[in-house]
Formats: sequence, structure tokens, C-alpha cells
Amino acid sequence: MAVAIISSGNIGLTGWHRMRGYLLAHVLRCNDLDMDGATMGLMGMVVGASAMGVAGVARSAADTFLPRVVEDTNHRHQIKMQLHAQRHEAVQRWRTGLADARDAYRQWACGPRSGDAPNVVGDEWFEALRPHLSTAGDAARFRTAHEVHCDNPTLTLLSLEIGRIEREWTEEAKGRRRRLRNRRD
Repeated sequence: MAVAIISSGNIGLTGWHRMRGYLLAHVLRCNDLDMDGATMGLMGMVVGASAMGVAGVARSAADTFLPRVVEDTNHRHQIKMQLHAQRHEAVQRWRTGLADARDAYRQWACGPRSGDAPNVVGDEWFEALRPHLSTAGDAARFRTAHEVHCDNPTLTLLSLEIGRIEREWTEEAKGRRRRLRNRRD
């Protein structure tokens, strides 16, 4: 559709812009010239409020969610550190108990040997170690033993078991997965 503009004299600049707008609206077939400033302000306020509402909801979600994530991470880290400290103390108790049992056995072996050899079954350190001993191999017999005397072969075997357990726990603390096996080492 062609539009012809016929000028009848001096229209002025504002008149020309108004006429150009009407003609352009007629060509594009849109009727948005009736929107006044108040309506435009209202529409701008609605759009702005909805944008701020979305931003507010996003901020509220971030304020709620992110501290929980950080708190969760800190809590897990604290639990890991506490577990690591408990395991370290357990290994130290086992080694101290094993050294004391070795000394008691050597004193008994060097003496007149009156009575039975010292038995570590029932001692706190050995009963704490027992569930962690291998289920297969030479050390497996100590899991259900009624008498354990700390002679040299037993001493060596229990010392190696404590070392194996400590190594597994250290690997686990470093983030490596614990190998599932029958603990034959």
C-alpha cells in the first residue's frame, strides 16, 4: 500500500512527526498510538517489579541454599577429621598395648616361668584391634582366639596387621576408595 503525503503549507516540526507516526501506524497496521504516559509508566513498573521479584526470589534461594552447602561441607570435613583423629589414637593404643604385651612376655620368658604366659585376650587394646584383623590368612586365627601370647611370631604378625589397618585408613582418608578384599595381606 502506497501512502502519499500531501503538504498544504507550513506544518511545523511537531506536526510532521505526529503525521509521520499516524502514517507509519497505518502502514504497519498497529494501533499503539493511544497508549499514554501513565499506561507506559504502569507497564514499566510491572515489568520492573517482576524482574526484581525474580531477582529477589533468586537471591533468597541463594541466601538459603548456599550457606547450607557450605555448612554441609564444613560438617563433613569436621567428621572426617574427627574420624581420622580417632583412628590415629586407636593405632597408637594398639602399638602401645602390643609393646607392653611384648615386654610382659619377655619378662615371663626370662624368669622362672611360674604360671602361664601372659595372655592379651581381654586386654582393652587387643579387644579393640580384634574386629579389624584379617578374616583370612594367618592373622584370622586371632579374631576368635581364647589365648594370645606375644611371642616373636605373634608379635610380628600383629604388628603387620596394625600397619595394614593404618595403611587402609590412611588411603581412605586421602580419598582413595577402600579396596574390597578378604584382607589376606
